[in-house]
Amino acid sequence: MILLFIVLTGLSVASFIGSLSYRIPRNISIIKPPSFCPICKKRIKPYDLIPVFSFIFLRGRCRYCENRISLKYLMLEIGLPLIYVTLYLRIGICVSLYAYCYLVSVLVYLSLVDAESGLIRGWDVLSVWLGGGFLLFLSFLGKLPYTPSHYLYGALGASVLVAVSFVITYLIKKRMPMGKGDLLVIPGASLYFGGFEAIRILIFSSIVGVIIGMTLIICKKVEKNYSFPMMPFFAGGVLIEILLF
Repeated sequence: MILLFIVLTGLSVASFIGSLSYRIPRNISIIKPPSFCPICKKRIKPYDLIPVFSFIFLRGRCRYCENRISLKYLMLEIGLPLIYVTLYLRIGICVSLYAYCYLVSVLVYLSLVDAESGLIRGWDVLSVWLGGGFLLFLSFLGKLPYTPSHYLYGALGASVLVAVSFVITYLIKKRMPMGKGDLLVIPGASLYFGGFEAIRILIFSSIVGVIIGMTLIICKKVEKNYSFPMMPFFAGGVLIEILLF
């Protein structure tokens, strides 16, 4: 029953994130209008909003205009529940499970927004820091195995490395290497980890970025001077850390 609940929670969160990542960059209310096709603007019926199953049943197309539904939504609705389940099987029901699931969900949302518009807003950044702040509070109360300084070292280590890489890149290329949102999200997300783990995440993020970037350039999907969004790579680094270490 617990496993089923985790899967259903992951499906629901994934569906909500998908909708949110489309609406927020376009300044569309998350309440009104109800779910609609971005092409024909027809309202989507509740029975066409069932995660994964509706996509498969509709063969990845809108019921009304038959335009293709982006494959990223199916990948999101399959991937996020799988991550939740993997985390549960690895660490069981504990504070860390909730913290990691929350962090992954927020970073996936930010990755979609960053890839879509490149604009990460103040409220988006705040969502990361609120979770990290709550962890610090629980650590202060003795509800976590580490002291608050452990998590503060994570944020500090990430901040220093990001600042150094920012300055070096700026001096070499004479342009902003990343957006302000990225600069604020990375230290906030590092509050969920210790200093060594945060540094390792940034290394993993760089490796993921190089592999994906070089692959896309070699396959001629993007130009050499293409400005890649940072958040998907950072989210990949976080996933590697929490799933493999």
